Amino acid sequence: MRTYSKWLIRISAIYALIGALMGSDMAGRKDYSMIPAHAHILVVGWLSLFAYGMFYYVFKEISMKKTAKFHAWASLIGGGLMPIGMLLYNKMENTATLLGFILPASVLLIAMALFLVLLFFDKKLFAKE
Repeated sequence: MRTYSKWLIRISAIYALIGALMGSDMAGRKDYSMIPAHAHILVVGWLSLFAYGMFYYVFKEISMKKTAKFHAWASLIGGGLMPIGMLLYNKMENTATLLGFILPASVLLIAMALFLVLLFFDKKLFAKE
């Protein structure tokens, strides 16, 4: 689980920097039209991926390994691409950018559902020692 933790946290740090740069740029230009994309980059790209990374760092013993692997990959793909898709859709609204936003968002939704499955149904996760 450490490998998932490492990559989720690393990717989240990249999104933290992107979100901070976007916020600085918006403030400097006094143009706040990108607030939705900025917020999603910070919440989905930084906070969610970081939280998942910390989860895998803290909870090393997971019995549902395939579910955890699928969750980690879905989080990286959905959480990684959805904010970028949203940013592109905000700049140029067309069918291709809409799909580039909706498809990764759907993958991210699946990742969130898988996380709930892990939390509620993994036998080792909260087992008493």
